[in-house]
Amino acid sequence: MTIHLKANGLENDVVLWRYMDVGKFISMLQKEIIWLARADTFADKHEGRFPEEMRGYIEKAYENMPSNDESPVRDAIDFQDYLVKNTFISCWHKNTEESMVMWSMYGKDQNSVAIQTTADSLKKSVNPALLRGNSLWLKEVLYENADAIDGVLRYEDCFFRKRRHFSFEKEVRISLDTYSKEYPSKKTPVGYELNVSMDTLIHKILVHPDSKPWFLDAIKSVSAIYKLKAVVEIAVFGYE
Repeated sequence: MTIHLKANGLENDVVLWRYMDVGKFISMLQKEIIWLARADTFADKHEGRFPEEMRGYIEKAYENMPSNDESPVRDAIDFQDYLVKNTFISCWHKNTEESMVMWSMYGKDQNSVAIQTTADSLKKSVNPALLRGNSLWLKEVLYENADAIDGVLRYEDCFFRKRRHFSFEKEVRISLDTYSKEYPSKKTPVGYELNVSMDTLIHKILVHPDSKPWFLDAIKSVSAIYKLKAVVEIAVFGYE
């Protein structure tokens, strides 16, 4: 099923950042894609975790499943595993300026960069025509512990919830859902490529605040090769 990117609750002028090493940056430009990584490849093994009350409802539903039901999904834990293997994510940082915390975590090497965009430019830049799935969302992550969430969420919304101690990330996500109720499968790729117009997406490119002058020159050269109009400059120490 052809899908379109939907945004929820984000003002168009919200400033977004993505921090990455130079290899990922060049690959992104070369392929003209945003990489959507499968949720179970992330370090946080709580990705997509059901809230406690929701887990109870799901568990009860599977307990009451008819014995002749042929679905391979047998319980809440199994269902969550299917969802994690059918959800693909790209993570962005919401901030009006750069963040030293983000440099420390995601731009650890001196030879790393951060690209700046806005929610509106991100929406306009992407072309999901080659993707297939149920939905493609751009939304902010809410920071709530699973045991504090009442009721039942849409299952895809579980991937826009993270534990409160991650709140410093100020994360905005693109999330692709490919789960099929009729033909559930765990044999999924480790990620998908979301086609994007780089010149529409990228407003500014910052190089790591501790990088050498030659690295700044190298990124300016790479930017020129790929005909980007974005400003390229060295970062300042933006503590947030």
